[in-house]
Amino acid sequence: MSIDLTDQVHIITGAGRGIGLETARRIAQAGGLPIMIARSAEQVEQEAARLRDEGLEAQAHALDITDADGCKALIKQVRDDHGRIDGLVNNAGANLVANLLMCKESTWGPIFDVNVFALMRLTQLCLKPMVRAKYGRIVNVSSIAAKLGAPYNTIYSASKAAVEGFTRSLALEVAKLGITVNAVAPAQVDTDLLRQGMSVRSKMAGKDTEEYIQSIVEANPQQRLLTPADVAGTIMHLLSPATSGVTGQSWNVCGGVA
Repeated sequence: MSIDLTDQVHIITGAGRGIGLETARRIAQAGGLPIMIARSAEQVEQEAARLRDEGLEAQAHALDITDADGCKALIKQVRDDHGRIDGLVNNAGANLVANLLMCKESTWGPIFDVNVFALMRLTQLCLKPMVRAKYGRIVNVSSIAAKLGAPYNTIYSASKAAVEGFTRSLALEVAKLGITVNAVAPAQVDTDLLRQGMSVRSKMAGKDTEEYIQSIVEANPQQRLLTPADVAGTIMHLLSPATSGVTGQSWNVCGGVA
C-alpha cells in the first residue's frame, strides 16, 4: 500500500537517530513535512539537512521534551507556521537497567518524565489543532517490555505500561473526532540505546556484551535484532489516512517474541 502524506505535518520526537530518524525519512518520502525534535541540536540539524539534500522536506528543532515551556513554545510555532498538525509520533525514550532492590528512588523520576509525562504533555498540546481539524494520528512508541516484563527492567517496563494504558484510554476519548491513537511495541531494536542497555545488562550477567546480544538474537524466532526500519514501517501504516478504523491498539513489532 502506497502511503500519501502530501502537505501533512507530522511531529516526531527522538528524531535524531534510530526509529525516530527512520520515521522522519519515510514521512518526508511520502510527501509530508517531518518536524524533527531531538535534544542534540547538532545531530538533528545534520540529519534534517541530509534529508533536504535529497530533495525532501524536513525541519529540525532542538528541544528537551521534559521542558514544559519549551514544548508549548514549539507547538505554537508549528501551528503558527503551518496552521496544522496532522500527526504526532512520541518516540523519544529513556531506559534504566537496574536491580530494583539496589535502585535509588531518585532515578525513577527521570524515566517517567521522558517516557510518560513528556509524552502526555506533547499529546495534549497537539490534540488542540487535531480536534479543530477533526483529523489526527497519534502513535506512541511503547515496548514489548510493557507486556512481557524482564529482570532489571522494572522502572522502564512500568513506564511503558503507563504508555499503553494512556494510549487505550485516550483513543476512546477522541474516537468520534477523527483522531486515532495507537502504540507500537518493539522488542529489541538495534540502536545505540539498546547497545547501551545491553552493555549494562551483560555486566550484571557476567557476560561479554556481544555474547549477550547474540543470546537475544538466538532467542528471537526470526534469529535477529529488529531494525529501526521494521518499526518505522508499522508507524507509517498507523499514520496513514487509510487506517481510520484502527485506534486504541498496541502493535507488537517483535519478530515473533510475543
